[in-house]
Amino acid sequence: MRTVITPIQMRFNDIDGFGHVNNSVYNEYLDCGRVDCLNQIPGIDFLSGTDRLVVVHIETDFLIPSYPGDELAVHTQIDKIGEKSITMTQLIVGSKGETKVKSRSIMSTFNINEGISFVLPENWVFALEKFAASVLEM
Repeated sequence: MRTVITPIQMRFNDIDGFGHVNNSVYNEYLDCGRVDCLNQIPGIDFLSGTDRLVVVHIETDFLIPSYPGDELAVHTQIDKIGEKSITMTQLIVGSKGETKVKSRSIMSTFNINEGISFVLPENWVFALEKFAASVLEM
């Protein structure tokens, strides 16, 4: 499985009153990872135009707090390609390799003009499968 690694720049306003990254901010980090992953799939724009992929479900486990100065990266991989959706697993990892957050999300197809989902087109499935199965070249 291919894993896309997206470095995250922590911002001052990401920190809450307890002195660590607020749980709600992690969803923004995960969004950055999803967008980065999908943008790396050649030939298909999943996030604009009439036919898109949109987030419909997120499960998140907060394991270890992150503090100012921590170096974070989102690790994203596509685990499952369904009829109308894809499932991604994401980790937010610190610079020492510690998993701080684990998340699973489902993105569904969505036509913005009709307001309905649709079966993943064959060219999308082909591109997603090829990308997910590939290994990053080192």
